[in-house]
Amino acid sequence: MGMEKGFVNLTEPMTKRWDIAYPCFIERDPETDTYGGFCVDVPVFVAGKASPEEAQRALEEGVAFYLAHLEVEGHPFPEPGSTPPPELDEEVKAYLTPVTIRPSPVNEVSLEIEKALRRKGLKRKDLAQRMGVPASVVSRILDPLYFGHTLSTLRKVAQALESGLEVRLTEQPREGEIRVGA
Repeated sequence: MGMEKGFVNLTEPMTKRWDIAYPCFIERDPETDTYGGFCVDVPVFVAGKASPEEAQRALEEGVAFYLAHLEVEGHPFPEPGSTPPPELDEEVKAYLTPVTIRPSPVNEVSLEIEKALRRKGLKRKDLAQRMGVPASVVSRILDPLYFGHTLSTLRKVAQALESGLEVRLTEQPREGEIRVGA
């Protein structure tokens, strides 16, 4: 799934959503009275959450991180339902609730910066050194769930990558959305 298939919502700037959902399970740990969960087709699991809703949000973010990684690496996404559910005994099944997980929205800008790093053959520490910032700043910039990029920061990233920076407006986007990479 490349940029040309993503849409950015004007009410959620630079947001990419993937139209895919994966079968997962939320579980309650009766000993600690906390919640966790796991997905069947993607290597995502969470633990120690206070509520089923918190576990579901963490799974949504985990799936988003995994899909962002696959997209940056140029790998296809796993087909939902392609892995058979695990064989579980009845006692364990009593603690599981099946859910369908859609990935959290991600920041298209973070993905594009990560892709640019790959194209240039650079690592995160190289970008931090070129920008003159701590590695933690670069980690935040590349976090697909971070939405606080400023134009000033993007200019510094572009300069450090010896790349150009484009911001474009196009004619007649769909209602409330702008097309990325059009």
